[in-house]
Amino acid sequence: MYTAHQATPGATAPPNYRCARWIAVLLAPALLTACTPDGNPDMPAVSVTDDAGYTVALTAPAGRVFSVIPSLTESITALDPGVLVARTRFDRAPELAHLPSLGGTIQPNLEALAGLEPDLVIAWADASQRAVGERVDALGIPVYRAVVQTIDDVRSHLRRLGTLLGREERAAALVDSLDLALEGVAATVRGRERVDVYYSVWHDPPQTTGPGTFIDQVIEHAGGRNIFSDATRSWPRVSIEAIMRRDPDALVIARHAPGAPGAPWLEGPGWRELRAVRNGRYLLVDGDLFNRPGPQVAEAARRMAHFLHGPR
Repeated sequence: MYTAHQATPGATAPPNYRCARWIAVLLAPALLTACTPDGNPDMPAVSVTDDAGYTVALTAPAGRVFSVIPSLTESITALDPGVLVARTRFDRAPELAHLPSLGGTIQPNLEALAGLEPDLVIAWADASQRAVGERVDALGIPVYRAVVQTIDDVRSHLRRLGTLLGREERAAALVDSLDLALEGVAATVRGRERVDVYYSVWHDPPQTTGPGTFIDQVIEHAGGRNIFSDATRSWPRVSIEAIMRRDPDALVIARHAPGAPGAPWLEGPGWRELRAVRNGRYLLVDGDLFNRPGPQVAEAARRMAHFLHGPR
């Protein structure tokens, strides 16, 4: 049940959400139960602050959830797959195949979503993609807005989603497991010379990862060195000439759909002159695994470490 409207500090809350606004300000659990329609003090309450700075407060842990962020759909699946009521066409995990697809992540079918009666929707906090959250909010459905850029973000969302789902212990265990796995990968390459890596997010035009992103961190854990770690953007577009000047030791290339073709463009001008291509030192990887900052980032790091340094 929706008990807290996400209101920005200083904004005027609609009359029917005034009580929820005081909850966000005072952070008083006792008031939360007082604001429920039946005032039942025995109903558990959960509350977190999302990445847009809004307070998301529920009178009970969410049990019917929809996410437009594939990486957080994976986090929810790890926490409790049974709470998901739908998926997007980008959610390809076999355990979600039985769920209805509501389309893409930017314009999901909200009419169909409303018919599923979700008690929580996960949406982007980014300004360029906030329309979904605003439309869902207008339906009176609680919205958790998120930005997922780093491995720390993965940990943070696991914990907060664990709270909203009533799965705090499971979330803590997943974070511990993630940290242990990442440390295990780092230990296998410790002391080895780092490998200069170009990570291909897209090839036309070339796009890669800059500093501080989860992929940059995966490269670091795997014993590599991102050749564009000095970029000024998180996901910069670069030229083939810039890649040639840095001439990486290895390429890691994300494929964006199951069964997608290889990388014939590596035979094109500039690419074929790269040391990594001449030496055949490039790896095609599953974009669903590598490009999604979720619980599987440690597995991405393990596979990259194996490619860069071999088994140990």
